[in-house]
Amino acid sequence: MADRRLRVGILGAARNVPFSVLGPKQANADLAARLDIVGLASLEQAEAEKYAKEWGIPKAYSSFEAMLADPQVDAVYNVLPTAVRCQWTVKAIQAGKHVLSETPMCMNALEAMVAQRAAEDHGKVLLEGTHPTCHPVTKRVREMILEGKIGALDHIDLDLPIGHSLQGKVVCAKAGALMSLGCHGVAIVRALAGEDPLVINASAHRLKEDPEVDEKMSCNLRFPSGAGAHISCSVSTAGVEQPTLFTISGSSGTIRVKEWFTGSTRGSNEIQLEQFEECGEHFVERVDNPPSRDTFYYQLMTFIDEVQDQERRQVVGLPWSYQKAKGPHDAVRNMALIDAIYRSANMKPKVTTAPPPAPYDRIGMSKL
Repeated sequence: MADRRLRVGILGAARNVPFSVLGPKQANADLAARLDIVGLASLEQAEAEKYAKEWGIPKAYSSFEAMLADPQVDAVYNVLPTAVRCQWTVKAIQAGKHVLSETPMCMNALEAMVAQRAAEDHGKVLLEGTHPTCHPVTKRVREMILEGKIGALDHIDLDLPIGHSLQGKVVCAKAGALMSLGCHGVAIVRALAGEDPLVINASAHRLKEDPEVDEKMSCNLRFPSGAGAHISCSVSTAGVEQPTLFTISGSSGTIRVKEWFTGSTRGSNEIQLEQFEECGEHFVERVDNPPSRDTFYYQLMTFIDEVQDQERRQVVGLPWSYQKAKGPHDAVRNMALIDAIYRSANMKPKVTTAPPPAPYDRIGMSKL
């Protein structure tokens, strides 16, 4: 596997495919040398053919099953709607494919658990596409926290407006703020703190047209170390021009980062550090990262590295096999926190409407 490109099929004709896969591959020769996009599958062959031609993808499959049956496909990138994402992730794993899943990986934590079990049972790599956590800026901020640049971690404040999403306002408005944007916030604060928090409280502003959809979600979290976090996310179009911001406060300093996700602004790779001890100092650190290497580039490289590393070591899909990424257990933790935020905001967690195939349609004696 290490001597050839990873052959990936795209499961679904989502609008983010040009941004999340094709663009990074075209813009980065090192990624192109390790990745082949071999085909696209959609609900209808005509749609698959249309987008395969438009996006320059070699093959359009007549069905999802046809792609999964193709021995020329090593892995799939699952960009299907969230309601059926777990179902087809499990089917892909059962068909012998590694899976990189769009985020959120599932509708709820129980679905994430059965997807993890399927990957372990069949010896396949499964990663959730929390692409911002793959970026060097996120990793560098985590290093700065560990290095004590701001003293003891006190609080993480993260604001995710609709402008953060590449999925589009219509898709986000249907999914709600927490599932379309907050899923990234949850992954980021967990990555930065290195701990799993409890939900202290949460509040949702619901759409008038559909009270089961959160237009805005805000929550406060508490980590075992005592540090706190606040996540705010919104699919309101009023915030479309607002940048993505996060601030990390410590006992002796503050880190601020703005709009590092897409690399589209001056501050995209810039980390501001303010230290309070003695006379106080202000530093600006810029991560050396070419504009073509966005979060999706690093996500794809991480997935390829993980697949090839595990296959090279011949220990694939097991919880202790993951060296380059955290693995599907991280998606389980992300979804469990999302479920808890919904409950705290007096909303029901998302329910399973498209169960995965047996035996992954139940946990113990309980069906999903």
